[in-house]
Amino acid sequence: MLNLEREIKKMITDSLLHLYDLPLERELVPINDGFNNTVYTNGDLIFRVSPSSRRSQLDIMNELAFIKGLWKKGVPVALPVASIRKRMVETIGEHLFVVAFEKALGTSIDITNPVIWNKELFYHWGSLMGKMHSAGKEIKVARPTWTVHQPDILNLFPKISSKPVAEMYSQLLNQLVKFPLTPDLFGLIHNDFHQGNFFVNEGQITVFDFDDSAYHWFAYDLAVSFYHAFWQATSFTPEDNEFSSVFWENFIKGYKQEHTLSAELIQQIPIFLKIREIFLYTLFLEKWDIGNIEDWQEYTLTNLKNNIETGEPYANVNFAEMIDNLSIGKINLK
Repeated sequence: MLNLEREIKKMITDSLLHLYDLPLERELVPINDGFNNTVYTNGDLIFRVSPSSRRSQLDIMNELAFIKGLWKKGVPVALPVASIRKRMVETIGEHLFVVAFEKALGTSIDITNPVIWNKELFYHWGSLMGKMHSAGKEIKVARPTWTVHQPDILNLFPKISSKPVAEMYSQLLNQLVKFPLTPDLFGLIHNDFHQGNFFVNEGQITVFDFDDSAYHWFAYDLAVSFYHAFWQATSFTPEDNEFSSVFWENFIKGYKQEHTLSAELIQQIPIFLKIREIFLYTLFLEKWDIGNIEDWQEYTLTNLKNNIETGEPYANVNFAEMIDNLSIGKINLK
């Protein structure tokens, strides 16, 4: 097995060096062996290698078309780069696709650094998301699509083994079908918009990793952003009882600068927070080695399962109060 892995890695390395004419003196460095892709870096380029069992070439081309469309609308994104054969998507062997991207300017988010992790970042984060949601309305590409008849866009049902978790997921999806599919609630979204998928450079955010992009509810992007922001923030600074209010106050101000924020959109956020919880619980069960699980992993799974089955609200944010503040104008644009 180890010899096979080495052979595959050598094949990938040799192929990337050739396809993108990379200088031999710069080492090709693996930076993420993720749940769905393997990512490498070399100089100013990022390479994403995906198995053909997960992505088709057409699917990837449509993802890249979305990214280019956002860039044309002024949304700061990491653009794809063509190979020496002028191809945006290359193949390695028979079962791997590779795409090269410009390396985003700046650095990853350090939530322990108040110079970076602060209300100004949350404002710009919300503004960027609002701008992306608005821009996506004028971009037409083929992406996975949430529908009333096929609401399980995350494809979780086949992976959920717990009956209570499956029942909770079904209840949440049933709540969503009551909302109208209007342009201010539904459209092209990033679908995984957390702080691990953007860099910041002197206050400027550049977003990347659009491979999960889809036609989905805008509220899902907002929920994912808050879910992961709160999770990390409370892990490192559990004494900060003001994080939720500071995050939402500034994030929403930024979002409203670029996109309509309605009571219906806010009503969906707690639904999607719970759906994100189910998504992560299912993903971890699928990807972690349950037979050799570490203590923190076991705690995470137990905590997620309990919160899902009991319906415990995530972070105990008062979204009803947020809606009231919106209706009376307390959530403003300044």
